[in-house]
Amino acid sequence: MWTIKEEEFKIKIVKYFLIFIVGILFGALSFLGIIYFQENTNVVYLPNIIGYKIEDAKKLLERQGLKVEIFGNGSVVNTIPNVGYVVKKGRIVRLFGESFEKEEYIIPNFYGVNYHTVVKILENWDLKVEVVRIKYPGPDGRVLATYPNAGQKIKTGDYIKVLVDDGEIGGNE
Repeated sequence: MWTIKEEEFKIKIVKYFLIFIVGILFGALSFLGIIYFQENTNVVYLPNIIGYKIEDAKKLLERQGLKVEIFGNGSVVNTIPNVGYVVKKGRIVRLFGESFEKEEYIIPNFYGVNYHTVVKILENWDLKVEVVRIKYPGPDGRVLATYPNAGQKIKTGDYIKVLVDDGEIGGNE
């Protein structure tokens, strides 16, 4: 014959077992939801491709749904946007190679890119860089333009001016 204590104990065990099962189900559904979300979103992580051969890096990025523009040859020395960023699929990623086989190349559009990154890329191409700072609304340190302009041809050893935002108009000097 069952006592009240034994019945309460059985009810307690059944109650904990049901809570455990509900917890497992909730965890499994959460896990599946996270996997579904990751598979069906339009963002990708830009892997560290510095040092990869340009063609290998291009194939890798295109498999992830990104568009690629190449500047230079050899191994990748820099990218815009920087490696490690999370970007939308279909975004253009610019790959910059360590060397150029030809002396003439086309200047990419650097608008909005941090000028330290741009100067590093241009100096890597053996260009003589002059940074011109102006006060302009918006984030400081971003490139506003280059001269010669984006899309124009330039040769190794040529001079290039980089126009950089240096603060707000009318701000404290």
